[in-house]
Amino acid sequence: MKGIIQHVFMGLLSISFCQESTWEKSSTSIAWNSFSHRMTFRDPIVFTPFEVKAGYLNYGGKDYWSGSIFNKTPITTSDLPVFLDSTQYQFNILDALSNRRGTFVEVDILRTNLPHFFIHQNYFDLQFGLGFQYTDFLSNPSLPSETGKEWIKTATRGDYHFRPRSLGLNTNTSLSWQLSRNRATYIYHSFGVSSISLYESEGGDKDLTGMGLSESFGIGTKYIFNQSRGDFNYTIGVEAKWSRLYMTSVNAAEDLSPINGVDLRASGIFLTTGIQFGGKHTDGDIAYSYMINNDFISAAEGFENFLAKKRKHGKRGKSQAMLEYCQSQIPYQQVNYGVEAFIKSEFTDALEWFNAAEKEAKDDLKIEIQQHRRNIAAELLDSVKNYKNQMSIAEAEKLILMAQNIYPELTQVNETLAGLYLDKGKLNTEIGNYSAAIQNYLDAIQLYPTIESLVIPKLKQITNSIMKDAFFAMNDDELYLVINYLESIIELNPEMENELDSYIVKLELQLENQRSKSENQYAQDYIIQRKKETMPEILQLGMTYEEVKQIKGLPKHIGTMNEPRRQFEMWTYPTDSITSRLYFENNMLVRIEE
Repeated sequence: MKGIIQHVFMGLLSISFCQESTWEKSSTSIAWNSFSHRMTFRDPIVFTPFEVKAGYLNYGGKDYWSGSIFNKTPITTSDLPVFLDSTQYQFNILDALSNRRGTFVEVDILRTNLPHFFIHQNYFDLQFGLGFQYTDFLSNPSLPSETGKEWIKTATRGDYHFRPRSLGLNTNTSLSWQLSRNRATYIYHSFGVSSISLYESEGGDKDLTGMGLSESFGIGTKYIFNQSRGDFNYTIGVEAKWSRLYMTSVNAAEDLSPINGVDLRASGIFLTTGIQFGGKHTDGDIAYSYMINNDFISAAEGFENFLAKKRKHGKRGKSQAMLEYCQSQIPYQQVNYGVEAFIKSEFTDALEWFNAAEKEAKDDLKIEIQQHRRNIAAELLDSVKNYKNQMSIAEAEKLILMAQNIYPELTQVNETLAGLYLDKGKLNTEIGNYSAAIQNYLDAIQLYPTIESLVIPKLKQITNSIMKDAFFAMNDDELYLVINYLESIIELNPEMENELDSYIVKLELQLENQRSKSENQYAQDYIIQRKKETMPEILQLGMTYEEVKQIKGLPKHIGTMNEPRRQFEMWTYPTDSITSRLYFENNMLVRIEE
């Protein structure tokens, strides 16, 4: 239950004690900015090599644009798309909508974002280019019947029909906005000159030709196919267009037609496709998305990459400000991650997050971090208290020391660790490791003096056990430690001095005897070793008995040999192959025979 309370407390603390500022405060604002600002740091569209537009249109007179795109309103005598030289004529062949339909094809080339090279901005893309237009009105109604004055209808190859066509060259301007990686909206305008013909015979002869002006307005949207490789993207879209062909005079034979010119107003829907350079999603846009969702660690990395790559981008100032904001919020995010790890009992991960946050944290956040550390340390101690019987002493000690390292000011650490050392002392006593047991008990008292009342009886018990085994089972090092431990016990309990002094004297005497034996044995071993090091490996004249014994060993026979005025002691070393005789005079080797 205590653990549950601590987890709940950690969660409440992270909410109420110190909370980071968030870029967006509501789900509504997050959703809106995710949509409206997701291309804030995009690359501008800098160049459109070509774009093709093709579609279907209807046309009429000067009032045609007042209706819908596919205006079906019949045209009137006051709204004719042609200019007549006389009111005697009527031009009633275009009343039906089926006679006012056509196709339109436009190819724009070399459309370039010229302002971008002077003003580095990406709010919108303003491009200028060239274009070619071709308009073909599909219907070819017959010329009007006799209406007071006869129309000349016959050409060299059949009768004439009214079928306007135009081919023109224009300059165009496009202003676009890109609100997502895959979608752009734009408005469009073009203006140019066109070669126009109005009549076409059954055999294909054209007449009533001339030069006129062409103009168009459009609004459209396009889908962008982002390419992972290369700087360009493919586009496909749809555009609503309003266009005009205007010609005030025609070239024609005299009296061929009463038509002086045309003012064709058309509108329709067109499909578009092309290639564009730019308009790419950048690291800044990715970083912005992370930021509005309060992932400041990822956002900061993204803004750093953006600033490193985009040296002349118009939004560098904004990205720098957002980077600084994200960096200020990273410690709060790290603390939140630490709290989440703590709730999952992932204490190591939690501490790593808290340690990382503390490096750049402000004072108020550091206070919160310390409180989180205390809670983790308390949780570790509780786990030792609750599950001590299910873990080894080494595991329990590791957890307690970890808690101490996490939050040294936690008072329960010393108490819990002292209890653990008390348990270790019992275990070491049971296995006869008295020196370690005494050290465990002394450590327990040092950590938590209140426990002394429990330790003193155990020290008295272990003292008696020590005295039983000390003279038989302990080496020099252990005797030395035991003496120190007994002296420590006296310091803790002066009333035991009289009882323990005699033991200490006996142990010191035993220690001294062992040291003397060790020193004598060492001296002997040293002399023998030195002799071995200095003694030659072969017999030499002048050697003593002992030196010869070291090389040859004891002889098989020892006898004497007399010579005039001299007497020798003779040592014989018989073998299967050879017999050696050594002659000594006055304990000195003087002759060797083999």
